Amino acid sequence: MSENFSEISSFALSRVIDVIYQDEEDLGDILHFIVSLAVELTGGKGSTLRVLEQGTFDLKVVSAYGLSNQYLNSGAIDSGRSTTEIIQGDIILINDFEKDPRIQNLNAAKREGLAAVIGIPFTVNDTTYAILRVYFASKKVPTHDEIGFLKSLGKLACLAIERAAMRAM
Repeated sequence: MSENFSEISSFALSRVIDVIYQDEEDLGDILHFIVSLAVELTGGKGSTLRVLEQGTFDLKVVSAYGLSNQYLNSGAIDSGRSTTEIIQGDIILINDFEKDPRIQNLNAAKREGLAAVIGIPFTVNDTTYAILRVYFASKKVPTHDEIGFLKSLGKLACLAIERAAMRAM
């Protein structure tokens, strides 16, 4: 499986790079493509890309895939602790929503059918941070290849955001 995953993920990353550098797609479409790939290639149930801008403690959803608006607006994960982890650059792995105190709204997660999450933080620029989260319906122990793939997707999302900001200037 690892060899097959490596081939598929390499192709997917190449595709994302092409889309970013062609400058033909809207930023929202590029980010949606990225979060959908994160789900499809890791066997997830849903994914989000959230951005934290300097001076705020609000993790704004800039793209999501596979999750309901009700869940996205539920505040299910402790954003205060997540903010600290993002700024420190720590990978977040919650493998059992039922037993982890960072889950603030367990009922929302249960309604959504979620049991685990991988969160990988990124620095977009000096004042902006982002986190790519992939949610799973059952416990998930990610492989080294999956973590590497998600890190690459997140970095490409940051690149797309930066390029869009430069074009807007």
